[in-house]
Amino acid sequence: MGLRLGNLTIATVERKHKFKLSDEERETLESMRQNNAQKIEEGKFHVFDEPMTMFVCNSAATRTDVIKILSKYNSDIKGQLGVGFEEAN
Repeated sequence: MGLRLGNLTIATVERKHKFKLSDEERETLESMRQNNAQKIEEGKFHVFDEPMTMFVCNSAATRTDVIKILSKYNSDIKGQLGVGFEEAN
């Protein structure tokens, strides 16, 4: 893993990338978001800001859930936004 910085909220991701989630989708993603990036818990993710906006999920299943929500907005999202996962050590 390279150096990543930041701790974005879902609302900040929306503003930065100029798209708008439904209230339900925003609440779902915010409930899955974790402030601490040291050890991402089951069903959670952390959103980094640098070098690009990146959702780092704890598993492939969580990644799939996040992509399912965000993919509806592919044509609206401006800039680079990634969704990945890191396997537990």
